[in-house]
Amino acid sequence: MQPASDEDRANWARLIDDHRHIAAQCVEIADLAQGPREQSGPASRKLIELAITVARHLDVEDEVIDRTVIAMEPRFSAETIAMMEEDLDILRSDWKVFISRWLPVIAPSEWEAFGAEAESMLDRLSSQVMLETEILYDHALRDGVVRAGGAVLH
Repeated sequence: MQPASDEDRANWARLIDDHRHIAAQCVEIADLAQGPREQSGPASRKLIELAITVARHLDVEDEVIDRTVIAMEPRFSAETIAMMEEDLDILRSDWKVFISRWLPVIAPSEWEAFGAEAESMLDRLSSQVMLETEILYDHALRDGVVRAGGAVLH
């Protein structure tokens, strides 16, 4: 095994940092969604920021992650890997629908509907990034891309 390059380290560190940032943004929007409808403006701005973060993250993730390596992860059966991939595809599709429904502006008259949908979507998104962080961190640590303690699991 050859040592990880500085570029590999930077890419993996960015992916793991993106996950932490996405999770924090989800919490922030979920907190806003529990408030009064006057929070629709700030929530709209935060949702735009999250949409941009997720889009940028997916661009890098798709370039950096070789899913066949993750599919060989000894902790998961082939069936589990297939279900994880299917769940990720469904989440990506549902995310696009969610974003197209609520952006660019969350109407105050639809605040309650947004809150209900946001709770579910943000929970799913947070769970996905937590799972990916765990898998990525384990691989990166094992392959010497990151050192122990280099990432914080949310």
